[in-house]
Amino acid sequence: MPKKLLSLNSFPNSLIEPFVVTSVATGNYNCIAWAVEDTTRFYWAGPKEFFYWLPNIQRNETIEAFVELFAHFGYEKCNNGLKEKGYTKIALFAEDGIPTHAARQLPSGLWTSKLGILEDVRHSLYAISDGLYGSVVLTMKRKNL
Repeated sequence: MPKKLLSLNSFPNSLIEPFVVTSVATGNYNCIAWAVEDTTRFYWAGPKEFFYWLPNIQRNETIEAFVELFAHFGYEKCNNGLKEKGYTKIALFAEDGIPTHAARQLPSGLWTSKLGILEDVRHSLYAISDGLYGSVVLTMKRKNL
């Protein structure tokens, strides 16, 4: 999980494609919870004293563990982050093979993220990529509920 402070320098691409703040800051949930539409928990595969994680999913900071977590919520791997009618998508970000962030696609085709304990933002995938969270390593989708 990133330990750096957030700033505009944390997201250099946002200078080209800005993101829009859509909520006030809160520590009640994080990007993983926001991606699965849960605003009551702080999901992470770290120590159980600090983070929520599903008991039947390996508690490892690996891409595979996060894929398992999202699969529990009905998501399956897909080829890209392009908008598909009837589906919601999640993008998983990583740096050096370690998950760092997740974003959820909105009906408009834009994406929404929770920036750690800070605000939720609406953005393009490009705006969040190549900065603090690394880049998108995979996308997953599920049929809209």
